Amino acid sequence: MNELRFFVDERKCIRCGACVRDCPAQILKFDATQHPAMVEDGAKSCIRCQHCLAVCPSGAISILGRDPMDSQRAGAEPAPEAMLAQIKMRRTCRNYRKEAVDADTLHKLLGMLDWVPTGVNNHSLDFAVVDDPAVMDEIRAEVNDRVLAMMKMDPLPPFAARMERYRKQILAGRDVIFRGAPHLIAVSSKADSPCPEIDPVIALSYFELYAQTLGVGTTWCGLAAGAFKVFPKLRQRIGVPDGYELGYVMLFGPTSLKYPRATQPGKVRLHSVK
Repeated sequence: MNELRFFVDERKCIRCGACVRDCPAQILKFDATQHPAMVEDGAKSCIRCQHCLAVCPSGAISILGRDPMDSQRAGAEPAPEAMLAQIKMRRTCRNYRKEAVDADTLHKLLGMLDWVPTGVNNHSLDFAVVDDPAVMDEIRAEVNDRVLAMMKMDPLPPFAARMERYRKQILAGRDVIFRGAPHLIAVSSKADSPCPEIDPVIALSYFELYAQTLGVGTTWCGLAAGAFKVFPKLRQRIGVPDGYELGYVMLFGPTSLKYPRATQPGKVRLHSVK
């Protein structure tokens, strides 16, 4: 036992060595009885990925106080064809019903975030979720009022200039930024984390695909992310913590639209490196 609470149940261990081979930090070894053990000062290098717990075929390893019997067992993963179909059918939603996602679905969707991967298993992301449509309407009104005021300036400020093609729609009062969505999720990362730019994007990619399985529409919203970055008070409004930088924003909510077929995109540029 140690500060990581790494424990091997020798009654279950089959001494296969999978945990020793799979440890990303290379801090496991075989002891004199050929059971896995942690090297001296190994806790300092552990990234707490729990690979040792996950890879053990007999459930003999516990770490960080986690009981392997509480982990989901392999075998429930979607077939490759089903996963590919899910990716092909992914669409951006810009037509939302004026109602909240039901509590059970929201609980499932947000609960999934515990499993999103991050660089070096850092897991320090902050998720700001607007789960109340009334609060969403307040934020929508504040952002739209600020942008509308910008659009009346001459010359246009840089952020407003990015939205020049939407100017007529914004001046007409259309909700160009939030598309009537009842919810949003904003992801922020610590400035000193290993991968602050990409971690929020990875998290929202997982969020989007899982949302689709639950019948929830999503929109990658660069305009909302831009607005929050331009207006400090809006970042305070959604509670971005000190020391964190806003990464990206995704809108989500119930939608009446159904897509009976996938699109037919052109081929990506792909080459083999020799």
